[in-house]
Amino acid sequence: MDFKKIIANSINYQGLDQENIINSIILTPDANFGDYSLPCFPFAKVLRKSPVVIAQEIAQSLNECDLIEKVDVVNGYLNFYLNKAKISENLIENCQNLFKNKEKNNKVVCLDYSSVNLAKYMHIGHWNTTILGEALARLYENQGYKAVRMNYIGDYGLPFGKMVYAFKTWGNKQEVEKRGIDALQELYVKFCANESEELLTLAREISKKIEEKDAEVYPIYEWFIDISKKEAKRLLDKVGITFDTWRGESYYNDKMEPIIEEIKNSGFGKVSEGAFIVDLNEYNMGVSVIQRADGASLYVTRDLAALDDRYKTYNFDEMIYVTAVQQCNHFEKLFKICELLNKPYANKLYHASYGMFSMPEGKIASRKGKQALFEDMLTQAEQKIFDAFTNKSFTEEQKRVLAKKIGKSAVAFSILKVDRIKDKVYDADLATNFNGETAPYIEYTYARCNSIVKKASKEILNANADYSCLPYADMFDIIKSINNIDKTIESAFENKEPSILAREVISICKNFNKFYGAHKVVDTENVEKSKALINFVNLIKSCLAYTMPLLCIEIVEEM
Repeated sequence: MDFKKIIANSINYQGLDQENIINSIILTPDANFGDYSLPCFPFAKVLRKSPVVIAQEIAQSLNECDLIEKVDVVNGYLNFYLNKAKISENLIENCQNLFKNKEKNNKVVCLDYSSVNLAKYMHIGHWNTTILGEALARLYENQGYKAVRMNYIGDYGLPFGKMVYAFKTWGNKQEVEKRGIDALQELYVKFCANESEELLTLAREISKKIEEKDAEVYPIYEWFIDISKKEAKRLLDKVGITFDTWRGESYYNDKMEPIIEEIKNSGFGKVSEGAFIVDLNEYNMGVSVIQRADGASLYVTRDLAALDDRYKTYNFDEMIYVTAVQQCNHFEKLFKICELLNKPYANKLYHASYGMFSMPEGKIASRKGKQALFEDMLTQAEQKIFDAFTNKSFTEEQKRVLAKKIGKSAVAFSILKVDRIKDKVYDADLATNFNGETAPYIEYTYARCNSIVKKASKEILNANADYSCLPYADMFDIIKSINNIDKTIESAFENKEPSILAREVISICKNFNKFYGAHKVVDTENVEKSKALINFVNLIKSCLAYTMPLLCIEIVEEM
C-alpha cells in the first residue's frame, strides 16, 4: 500500500493535481499529530488563499476512506491518522501476495565482479567484490532482469611470467600437483622476496612467450590456470556463488586489433613517444594509453574488446563493473572512449565502486605473503558460530550445518550492511555476534518467528482474527517498514546500494524483538488477540524470508 497515494486519492479539491499533493505529503515528526501531514503553505500562492483556509477546505472535500481513521486541521496543516487496524489486517491477510519478485521484463544486466587473480590465493579483497556483485545480481533479478554473472579473471600479464620463472627455477612438479594453490602461492612469494631488475627482465621475457604461446612455457601457464580456476570455483561453491562466464584477460589477447583500428580511424587517437594514446585532458581525465610503444596492450584495450564481445553476446541493457574505488579513473576513461566511439552501449555502463575491506591489522599485500584469506575467514566464522552452539541440544552434524550457513552469512553481511563506498574493517567477533547488526541476529529473528508459528495451536494458526485488539503503538513501525519493503528494495536497486535494504531489515528485526519482549504472542487466556499476533509474526517471517536471500543471508529454521 502506498499511504501517500491513498491520502491523495481521498482528496477531492479543485485546483490541485494529485502528483503535487503526493509530493507535498510528509511523515509527521510526532505521532500525536497523526501519521502523515499535508502542509498547505506551498499551495497558497497558486490558490490565492491562506494555508489555514486551504487546509479547512480540503478537509471538507475529503472522500470517505476506510484506511484513514480521522483528519485534523492544525493551522495550515492537514494531519492524517491512519486506520492502523484496517491497514494491518489488509497487509497481514494479503502477505502471500506481497513478497514476490517482479515479473520478467526481458532486460539483461551483465555484472563483472569477483575478478579472481589466478595462481594466487583468494583473499579478503576478492570477498568484497564477490559479495557486493552477488547482492547486486540478486537485486536486479528481483526487479525482473536476467543477470549475467561474469568473473573476469586475472589470467594475463607479468605475474604469470614471475610464476613460470619461479617454477622453472625453484619449483617441483610433484609438489605443485600435491599442494596446488599453496605451492603456487609460495613460488610467487619467493620470486617477490628475491625480486631484482634482472629477474623482472627474465619474467617479462617469459610473459611475452606466454602471449606467443611458446611451446615450452605456455603449457606450464595453462596448468597453473587450470589449478587456480578449480580452486576458485571450489571456494565460491562454498558460499553458493556461481558464474555464467569465466572469460579472462587472456581471452581478448588476440581480439584487440579491431578496437585499436577503430580508434585510429575515428581520428581522436594519436601517437605519443611511440605509444598510441587517446588524449582525454579536455575532459580532465588525463591520457589513456591504448597500445604501448613495444606493441603491448593495456587493461583499457582489453576492456574495450571485452565490451564489444559482451554486447554482441548478451545485448545487455546495463553493464556493471564492481571494483574498488581506486579504479574510478580507469572506468571514467573507458566509458568516455566508448562515448567518443559512439558505441550503442556507451550510456549503459556503470562502475559500482566500493571502499577497501581490511582486517584490523591493515591492508593485504599478497606479494609479501601477508594474507587475510577468503577460506580462512569463512573457517574462522564457522568455528565461532559452532562454538556458540556448545550448550544447544543439536547433534554434531546439525551444529556443523548451522555453522556453515550462519558463518558465511555473517561474513557477507559485514560488507553489505555498510555503504559500499565506505572502507570497512572486518571484525570476526562482531560479525558472528548473535546480538547487534549482524546476519546471525537476523537469522535468529527469523528462527524465533518460525518457532512461534510452529508452537501455535491449530485453533490459533490461520484463524480469522480481530485486528482491532492489537497493540499498534508498539507494532506499527514494523507494519510500515514491511508495507514499504518493495520501495526499499527498489531504492537499493536504483542506487546499487544493498546497505539500504540491510539497514531496513535490521530495523524490522530490532523492532520485532523489542515487541516480542513486551508482548505475549501466544496467550491461551486471550485467544482472539493471539490469532492476530500469530498472523503478525507470520508476516514478519515472510518478509524476512523474502529479503534475506537478497542480502546473501541463509535462512535458518531453528536455533
